[in-house]
Amino acid sequence: MYFAWGLRHMIAGLILLSAAVGLMATAAAFAFSVPAWIALASYPVVCSLTLLLAAAFVATRSTQDSQPILLHPQA
Repeated sequence: MYFAWGLRHMIAGLILLSAAVGLMATAAAFAFSVPAWIALASYPVVCSLTLLLAAAFVATRSTQDSQPILLHPQA
């Protein structure tokens, strides 16, 4: 039960992070006077790429943590 609860929070956090980055990219595009259709089209693109990269980062961290640590006996 605890695992599923933590997974929900992790997924929600990743989605909120990607939405915030997409919003900042869209605001930056409007600030740099990019045409409106390009600025608005950049939001889903940036959100998707951010979500993909964040999920890949979390997945690589979880596989690295699960590898066993080999201890060498001391003489």
